[in-house]
Amino acid sequence: METILRSKNVLINEEFVPADVVIKGEFIERIDEYGKNEVAVDLGDKKIAPGIVDLHSDAIEKEIEPRPNATFPVKLAVAELDKKLSMAGVTTMFHAIGFEENPKKKRSIDLAISQIEEINKANDKHLGVDNYVHARFELSCDEAVEPIKEVISKGMVKLVSLMDHSPGQGQFKSLESFKSYYGSYYDLNEEELQKVIDKKTNKNEDKINDLIAYTKEHNLTLLSHDDDCIEKLDGLLNLGVQISEFPLDLEVAKYAVSKGIATGMGAPNIVRGGSQSGNIAAIDLVKEGVCKYLCSDYHPTSMLQAVYKMKEDANLDIAKGFSMVTSTPARYANLEDRGEIKEGKRADIIVVDDTHIPKVVLTLKDGDSIYNGIRGFKL
Repeated sequence: METILRSKNVLINEEFVPADVVIKGEFIERIDEYGKNEVAVDLGDKKIAPGIVDLHSDAIEKEIEPRPNATFPVKLAVAELDKKLSMAGVTTMFHAIGFEENPKKKRSIDLAISQIEEINKANDKHLGVDNYVHARFELSCDEAVEPIKEVISKGMVKLVSLMDHSPGQGQFKSLESFKSYYGSYYDLNEEELQKVIDKKTNKNEDKINDLIAYTKEHNLTLLSHDDDCIEKLDGLLNLGVQISEFPLDLEVAKYAVSKGIATGMGAPNIVRGGSQSGNIAAIDLVKEGVCKYLCSDYHPTSMLQAVYKMKEDANLDIAKGFSMVTSTPARYANLEDRGEIKEGKRADIIVVDDTHIPKVVLTLKDGDSIYNGIRGFKL
């Protein structure tokens, strides 16, 4: 079956141009001159863009537990979030699943494994968008190494990131800042707090290196998290890290890019005008050209809004902004079959109406409509 979408604003090679997009089966068959085809779905001047590719989001945690101690089954949460993703225009999602023993944050190794298994099972059977896994390894949780290797061996993980939330680096520049955050946020007494500190400051380097080597053997992209200094980046570069997520300093981001390490920031940071944890504003990195892509972090609907917010706050071309949530993250995740409106690519396509607040009004995954928000419209 052939479907032809027509618009005056089709994103091709980082430029919006008039075109007819010819879809056959799961793929884009060709791009025709605007109006060439006698029969087409004419979307007027609505924007046609690739589906959004989100490399890091823990939104599944809020879907499982939207309020403290109000939990829903993982199976239901995965299915319901999938529907919301299609409405947000996210056609490829990497769920950031944390491997750490943190009861206060509702994270554990067993829970991580059960979430990964459910995501993969549901993705194979019934989900609308591609739901993949980004395994987040807390460096102090050496007991997580073998479980992570096991899910990697089963093909259940596509990205791996290294997290270090120990006192004295990253988000916590001092022991006092660490105590203040963990003590108040997780309601820990002094004894509980000291146990957390002891755990996070004792790392098994042999096991860490073992996991990194295993990740490389399986050709998975390796990411770092909350990088705060050039020295740390040099060490990570030697380990094979390819992406620095949420660098905490402009100079660190500049250095990462100069060394060929990609940098990613959170779309909510852009939309809200700053970091919820008081770190650097992502727009500052955008202005300096050292934020290469955006992820949703915890709020998938921010991805589209951030594209327009970057235009407003940094005068970044809309087409370039779209590339930061589509083609660029797809390339970093080694997903060569998507992220662009181009012949031979997957027909993962969104239609955006930006007359008022920008919104996704149509989402196609592999050529099929999985969300239609245009009243009275049939594909």
